[in-house]
Amino acid sequence: MIFGDTALNILAIIGFILLILIFPWLMRIRMISSVTRIARDLEEMVNESKKILIDTSQKKGNPSLDPQESVENFIQFFVIPPVDMDPAGIVKKFDQILELGEERFHEMVNIIAPDADLEMQSNIIMALKATIGLNGVAKLVRHNLELSRKTGNLQLLLSLQMNLPIILRLVKSQFESVKSFSEGKPIGDGLGPLVASLIMQGYENKNLDEIDDMIMLQREFKGRNLTIIRAKGPGARIGKVGKISSILIDKNKIDRIISIDAAIKLEGEKTGTVAEGIGVVIGGPGMDKWFIEEKSISRGLKMDAIIVKMSPEEAISPMTKNIRDSSQKALKTLENSIKRSPEGSRILIIGVGNSCGIPHQISHLSQIEIKKEDAKI
Repeated sequence: MIFGDTALNILAIIGFILLILIFPWLMRIRMISSVTRIARDLEEMVNESKKILIDTSQKKGNPSLDPQESVENFIQFFVIPPVDMDPAGIVKKFDQILELGEERFHEMVNIIAPDADLEMQSNIIMALKATIGLNGVAKLVRHNLELSRKTGNLQLLLSLQMNLPIILRLVKSQFESVKSFSEGKPIGDGLGPLVASLIMQGYENKNLDEIDDMIMLQREFKGRNLTIIRAKGPGARIGKVGKISSILIDKNKIDRIISIDAAIKLEGEKTGTVAEGIGVVIGGPGMDKWFIEEKSISRGLKMDAIIVKMSPEEAISPMTKNIRDSSQKALKTLENSIKRSPEGSRILIIGVGNSCGIPHQISHLSQIEIKKEDAKI
């Protein structure tokens, strides 16, 4: 007897001590197994995305050689940001680097889909970008998994496992966007171009101009002179919003800017909620926003913003009925915002977002293809 305990109690104490020693090992094995399964799922999504990309290129682009090797090599493509130790001029440096990146994507699509029309080439480029993004996430998850396996770092593994549910939500949506781009179907982020097309309604064939990868329309609304721009469609483009806007601000002597875009909602907020604010609502690295803000500040312009709220997954997934229908609410908000300007005002309206599946001319919202599950409702 030890301290008067029975043999059964001693066995229980020994078992408890063994459990304390073995439990972390068991937990680590279980977590590694769980994360490994998810890492494989992510890698399978990357492989499926590459397959979709290759099949689309072969069907639409008639390449002379099998595009698989070219896609496999280009999937590792990366962009190195400029040094930021001296921030002066960094925006223009970043802009130039991204311009060079866009050139490489166009060169790539001319190799894997040389006979595809311009709209399909734009779709393939966007699908290629989405696949590169998927590949980057899958590699990062695999890296952290293998690092924690080799070092036995339980904290790293635990952090990875806790973040995987959020990562999976976004990755699955990104995978759905690859399908949408390859098929030329709208995504949630197409809300801005959709609203811009709605306010162009009835004027599409009059003075509709193309400026680079953007389209522009000038019209009158309630005594105000509108200049409306959005990315050219129905191919997948986001357009050089900043540069084109800064040119038009000077050329058309703009008094006010109104930008419309999709925006990330908080959990618990309702998808499709429309809100107004002040500033320039443009996502991305920030160059487009910088170009517009620099020009607006120098001219003392008013800057209004209209957003339609949606989750990050909804923004990159096929457009839902709720998001499509919210464009009418956003249009009404836009019209009220225009009326707040005095008659004779010159207003620049920017429909920000991805133009995939959003045509220039929209007579009715039923033209916009929505997610299949929503279409059945």
